Amino acid sequence: MLAVDDPEIAAALRYIRRHACEGLLVDDLLGQVALSRSVLERRFQLLVGRSPKAEISRVQLERAKQLLSESHLPIDVVAARSGFRDARYLCDVFAKKVGTTPGRYREQTRRASRLHPHDLH
Repeated sequence: MLAVDDPEIAAALRYIRRHACEGLLVDDLLGQVALSRSVLERRFQLLVGRSPKAEISRVQLERAKQLLSESHLPIDVVAARSGFRDARYLCDVFAKKVGTTPGRYREQTRRASRLHPHDLH
């Protein structure tokens, strides 16, 4: 969890954490904070170290990783539940950010949990 002194950016972060997996867009976020897009982007980058869009994507990806490691849900369901528009887009983002496919990630986390069951969160 990131502590931010700026009340508008803190509110934006809370909103992202609650709604990113619903297909949240930066435009949706603008309706929740009293900031222009440029001010939101600038302050977010300064305080969080990434753009609002990157934070939304990060939260979605973390949820996808959680679902992949903790469930047997099909990839298209994982995509929908983590806010990606479709399975193909999830696979593209996953490969770019994680360096593997969702299916391989699932296999690796399952294999690791069998080898080290006490290391799971």
